Amino acid sequence: MTKTLVNTRRHVRLFNLTAIKKATSAISGLHDSRFRGRGMDYQESRAYQAGDDIRNMDWRVTARTGTAHTKLFQEERERPVYLLVDCNQSMHFATRGQFKSVIAAQIATALGWSAVQQGDRVGVMTFGHGGIDILKATAGKRGMMAVIQQLVKADQAGSEQVPLDLTLKQLRSVLRPGSLVIVISDFLNLGRHCKKHLVQLRKHNDVLAVYVSDPFEHDTPPPALYGVHSDQGNRIINLRNRKIRNRLKQQQQKHQQRLVENIIHAGVPLLPITTDSDWVIQTKQGLNRPQQAMQQWLKDTV
Repeated sequence: MTKTLVNTRRHVRLFNLTAIKKATSAISGLHDSRFRGRGMDYQESRAYQAGDDIRNMDWRVTARTGTAHTKLFQEERERPVYLLVDCNQSMHFATRGQFKSVIAAQIATALGWSAVQQGDRVGVMTFGHGGIDILKATAGKRGMMAVIQQLVKADQAGSEQVPLDLTLKQLRSVLRPGSLVIVISDFLNLGRHCKKHLVQLRKHNDVLAVYVSDPFEHDTPPPALYGVHSDQGNRIINLRNRKIRNRLKQQQQKHQQRLVENIIHAGVPLLPITTDSDWVIQTKQGLNRPQQAMQQWLKDTV
């Protein structure tokens, strides 16, 4: 798997992460959203002047001196990019193509290489099988190789299940303002507070959701016997049974609605990827035309 992930570097020129700013237009009318670019480092405080942003007020200095002061920031040269990769059991599934977990790892690595190419630092946070592990953002090829090693390690870990909201909560405690966060998941295990944490993250960072799914999870197939591949082995699902088919359809609809309520309504653009199509083409098209990709997904599945 390591070699496969390293080889995703050949796609680096196809993915321009600055194109994520186009995704904000896909959710206009829901939440105000700006692409902030690189992060900002605190430089110093000075006396408040008319026109200064009150959100940058330095209240400690103001209280100590009795005179209003504001913070000055210096643009950070290397923006932190964090890849949040879902390694829960549900990601080890497919009815066609590759496992969702394999596609997620390849997308994460390819976007990581693109970030390094643009001079950004890349970190990874895996959640699922082995709990939650974070690798802080590091620059260059060495940093990306560490990311790849973490992805391979997480894919081979135990059976613990971790919801996304706990991962986001932990990320918020270490994330610096001005970062780019890319969540790659099937979003089947959101947790109760996912939307709240995403809204808080978006106040000072840019967030993109990459939704990896198998067609079986959102398109109800015709009545038949279907073979399913997972970590537990091969299974047969009998969709000739009307009760099973109706139950599956209800589960699909419920999940799509939860995606809308927790991801899109949090102001996070969603890039859909399916296991039965070329993930490279889907990712490239989604980054270049995020509004069309998300609107088409909403039209087809919700």
